[in-house]
Amino acid sequence: MKFTLVVALLSAFAFPVFADSVLVVQNANYSNPNTSLSTVTCSRLAQHYPHFSSLPSFPNIGGMPGAVLSSSLCGSCWSLKPAPPCRDPLPFYFTVVNDISGRFVDAANDVNTTVYDISLQAYGNLTHASCNVDAVYAEATQVHASLCGM
Repeated sequence: MKFTLVVALLSAFAFPVFADSVLVVQNANYSNPNTSLSTVTCSRLAQHYPHFSSLPSFPNIGGMPGAVLSSSLCGSCWSLKPAPPCRDPLPFYFTVVNDISGRFVDAANDVNTTVYDISLQAYGNLTHASCNVDAVYAEATQVHASLCGM
């Protein structure tokens, strides 16, 4: 009885975790470690991290729709799990540094598909070497910032 009550209380306060299906593409603009964070929409991060390479998760950085200057998405950490055959058993996390709203519409066959872009190195980390594709579908879930070292 007590166990059931504890489980019921815990589940009432648990945050639901939802995974979104997204299309992930490569973007060389995030690959230069010397690029200033003042050049992306999440430029407020430059107060603590002046260059891409100063981010704890570099080179695992990228952009997503909605990451505007004052958004809580800036600096957020996301888990990506690619669809087979590109699935890797190791977890992959990246830090959001840029808003890509309205870009990459042509990359997706469906205009309702959400597109994320990540550095070339991050894309290589996301997909294993035998997965030779320019874009991959993945499940995206926001995770605690500490998983990206933030």
